[in-house]
Amino acid sequence: MENKIQALADKLYQDGLGKGKEEGERLLAQAKEQARQIQEEARRKAEEIVEKARKEAEDLKNNTLTEVKITSRQMIATLKQELENKLLDKVVAPGIHSAMEQQEFMQELILKALSAFKSDGKAPDLRLLLPEADRARYDAFLKDLTGSVLKEGLSVSFSGDLQGGFRLEDKQGGYMLSFTEEDFMALFGEYARPRLKQLLF
Repeated sequence: MENKIQALADKLYQDGLGKGKEEGERLLAQAKEQARQIQEEARRKAEEIVEKARKEAEDLKNNTLTEVKITSRQMIATLKQELENKLLDKVVAPGIHSAMEQQEFMQELILKALSAFKSDGKAPDLRLLLPEADRARYDAFLKDLTGSVLKEGLSVSFSGDLQGGFRLEDKQGGYMLSFTEEDFMALFGEYARPRLKQLLF
């Protein structure tokens, strides 16, 4: 009987051991599969992170290049504009300033501007505005001017605000024509700029 008990115990042990071994192998296989899945998920996430970082780096590079291009174009345009302005100041401005300093030229310019307003022998209703600093310079000229046909509608005023040149104003306030150094500089600058661009660029 003892042998039977021993045989039964051995059989139970072997069955239990076999089942335990099978269960262990099943659990091991399940653990390996879970580990494989975890590794696969980690690899997939790592690839996503790397791809996202690569795309962000590419976007940053493209945005930076675009900004650099825009900024460089703006800088070049600004430098060209500065160069044009400097050349205008060095080339055109001295000639205009010299012409505006010549009394005969200014008197002739005033007469031509005033004569453009004469129509049918009638004098226009105008005010000639001259710089206060040049009052003495224009005395003799104004005496001659007031003896002409323009005297009827023309009045002359002097202003401390006007630094050079002259202005013609409609006494009714309808319009004002300015012939200052700044006005001539702006006018000649507009004509000179295209030519300067051709020469420079």
